Amino acid sequence: MLEHKLSEEEQSQILQTIEMFEVIIQTQPDDYQSLEILKEAYFKVGRKEESARISRRLAEAYFNVGSFTQAMQECEVILLKEPNAPDILAMLGEIEARLQASGHTLATSSASNGLTTLPNYAANGAGKGHNSLVEVAGRNSALKGKKAVPQLGERGDDQLGKFLIVQQLFPVDEVKEALASVNRLNKELTGQALGFSLLDHLCKNDELKMDQVLSQLLDRTKFAFIPLEYYDIDRQVVRMLADNLTLSRLMVPFDLISRTIMVAICNPFDVAGREAVQQSLDYHVMWYLARPSTLARVLQDSYRIDARA
Repeated sequence: MLEHKLSEEEQSQILQTIEMFEVIIQTQPDDYQSLEILKEAYFKVGRKEESARISRRLAEAYFNVGSFTQAMQECEVILLKEPNAPDILAMLGEIEARLQASGHTLATSSASNGLTTLPNYAANGAGKGHNSLVEVAGRNSALKGKKAVPQLGERGDDQLGKFLIVQQLFPVDEVKEALASVNRLNKELTGQALGFSLLDHLCKNDELKMDQVLSQLLDRTKFAFIPLEYYDIDRQVVRMLADNLTLSRLMVPFDLISRTIMVAICNPFDVAGREAVQQSLDYHVMWYLARPSTLARVLQDSYRIDARA
């Protein structure tokens, strides 16, 4: 098969992606989603040494979050190129010891897929062993063709509200009042209207409070934060999803690398919305958390709609 030659525009976009995600992993070194994207991006632009460097960091990240099967698979990919790498051999030995100690059967990884193939992590998601409140199932599900968006259920605002109360970020009465208001506003949406975020409704223009809430969500869900305000987003990528996912639920596809699409959301408890995204796209989906106001601005620009009064 002939290798696809990148256009100047594609190369520029991938280089921008590399720059952005290098910054992210400096502050979130165990963010394996971003490391996966970086490894693929470096490989796409022919920087194989950088891809191999990130592959090592990816193996360490899997190991650090307790995803030992994925760490083992990554180690074996590295050993195909460097069969005597002492640090990788040592990590493999530690992984095998831990798996045996916990009574697991060692899985045989399929390293023959090569550097450009992402493994399936549906059975071993991030946050395992870290008291994660959100199960990010199917993060990399390979889907069978683009389908119509299924009937959507509730938006996850009730679960988000409970989280905010349990974490003592807002008083009970304030959350209940905001929930009632946001639920009413979102039920009244028509046409190309932006959905309303519970976080925005509660935090209003208090940026410090929003930062505090996002920090708690990132800590519990193990999502990575994406500063979309600094990202050059392709409008065509944003509009790969139906309006009732992007506009109504503030979900923004913001980048596409090979068979992986990155989607930013403001409510990780919106399970129905995330499942609808995964059923609508024939791509691996990776999830990121972003500010609701930033998501709204991106959507206003992408759909050429006016800001809310």
